[in-house]
Amino acid sequence: MEKVEQANLFLSPLDEQRQWYAYHPLFAEALRARLEQTAPAEIPLLHLRASQWYAAQQMHSEAIQHALQAHEWPWAAWLLEQIRSKCIRSRFQDEVQLFWMEQLPREVVRERPRLCLAKAHSLFWVAPPDVTESWVNDARRAWIRTHQREEQSLLTRDVYEPEAPLHLLGEIATLQAKIAGLYYGDAGATRAFCQEALTHLEEKQWAARVYVTIHQARANATQGYLERALQQVLANLSRIKAEGDREFESIYLFETTVLMTIAGKLRQAWQYSEETIHTLQTRKGHQSVHLCWPYAFQAKILHEWNRLEEAQHLAEQAIQMGEQTEILAFLPLAYTLLLRIVLSQGKLEEAGRASQQLEYAWRMMPSPYRIALWSCVDQMRFWLACGDLEQARRWVSDLQWKEPLVSPLARERQSVAFARLLLAESQPEPALNLLTLLMKRATATQRWYHVVEMLLLQVQAYQMREQHQDAMSLLSQSVRLGAPEGYIRCFVDEGHLIADLLYQLWQQNSEMENLPYLETLLAAFNQQPIPQPTDRKKELSLSPQALLDPLTAREQEVLRLLARGASNKAIADTLIVVPGTVKHHISHLLSKLEATNRTQAVARARDLGLLS
Repeated sequence: MEKVEQANLFLSPLDEQRQWYAYHPLFAEALRARLEQTAPAEIPLLHLRASQWYAAQQMHSEAIQHALQAHEWPWAAWLLEQIRSKCIRSRFQDEVQLFWMEQLPREVVRERPRLCLAKAHSLFWVAPPDVTESWVNDARRAWIRTHQREEQSLLTRDVYEPEAPLHLLGEIATLQAKIAGLYYGDAGATRAFCQEALTHLEEKQWAARVYVTIHQARANATQGYLERALQQVLANLSRIKAEGDREFESIYLFETTVLMTIAGKLRQAWQYSEETIHTLQTRKGHQSVHLCWPYAFQAKILHEWNRLEEAQHLAEQAIQMGEQTEILAFLPLAYTLLLRIVLSQGKLEEAGRASQQLEYAWRMMPSPYRIALWSCVDQMRFWLACGDLEQARRWVSDLQWKEPLVSPLARERQSVAFARLLLAESQPEPALNLLTLLMKRATATQRWYHVVEMLLLQVQAYQMREQHQDAMSLLSQSVRLGAPEGYIRCFVDEGHLIADLLYQLWQQNSEMENLPYLETLLAAFNQQPIPQPTDRKKELSLSPQALLDPLTAREQEVLRLLARGASNKAIADTLIVVPGTVKHHISHLLSKLEATNRTQAVARARDLGLLS
């Protein structure tokens, strides 16, 4: 080595003791080329020797790379398993190890339960659920085969053969619980896997046990029991903070944020999201890629508080982070949120683009449970805003042919979307029947944001039935529930009918406790943006979609009859409804068209191209 160094043959010492040297990559390449010419048969053996030496020095990455080049598959697989068992992986390490596993023959990986489980973990956020589930199922099958061989064999097991300890089965069950809860909303399966995991996990496997608690909480959440889920998570959060584990602290903080948001506790959800972001930003490693999740939930809260520009900026920032890091499981949530925000801004063209992006994101990461939980109500609102009743009806028709979802909470969101379609079609009776059943469960489980949403839909249904007092009573109840958390958009997004009734409520209750909140709501209606046409140079040829609150199919029929000069009775006879329903539709038309009488309404409709 001294002679090589003195001859300046591309070698440089790295320490004073002359124990470590660096040499030029071109020199290394030349040496390898010479080796391939002179002794190609020795190359695999040399790689194996190098791999074994690196392993002895605890240099695992280099050991694995040389083992792969040596095509020593059992040895390479064993080395990979040792890395996986030492600590929880970062996203960067997962990507590197996924690259290594892909170089192993598929049959080698499929026979090793640890590697199958490692691959499932690596793919969880970036591959469709069925792909991840396939690998975790392979892990269980490989564990069973290995365990049977261990029981049957009386011979000494080779040191590099796969192992099947019971605690590994516990780890497999933990990931299966995560899949059952997050992607299928199956509380029963989630609890069963959690119980299996706790049976087999060892006390020292603290990390896996922490995850089991979260999966148990999610099982309660999928059934709508958010208070119960919150108690489970919060009970462990203080202990995790005391342990000083920043990784698990960020996971628990974010889970609390999610549960608080769904429960409608927006102010507490905001505080926990701030803690989550701080914890992620101050952690070591590569976990900051997951900042997109708390950013999205902050955007969701800002939207409800009517801070639309801030919400859109944060949502777009979260989307950019999710796309850059290819966290495909995140993107459907982000595009749903963007769709909701731009709909509130009256930007139907942008909403159309967001809807297309959302559809593509769900094709990449299909999950009927999450589609129902996250997106179906906002998709329905978009179709109704565009007057696309055909698409909305097709969605309802498709649901009837599909197997019902296991999660009561997901089925509830589908039912709320259906209720919106019924109201758009002027069918208040079936909508009320449906909403009454949903309200009981949402109230019993204290999901106040969902309760307020359902109350506002009931208000509209009662108003359609000309049951004004019932409508006002429910509206007053929704105001009382919405005031503590500052709900705004759930009122404003329901349109002018709610604005008119809120104004009447304000007039009737000048001494009411929540008067400032009521005035805030009314001010938010007055600040509603006017939708802009696609081509601003042709403002007189606006499309029907330019209305802030587009006409329903029934309202369009009434409008056409009004344009022909038909009386209320004639319209009622034509549409086979009672005259009171006609009055209700005409009142809606005047409000949406910003007209004071029928003549103005018809003239305005002609200008907008609604009577072409």
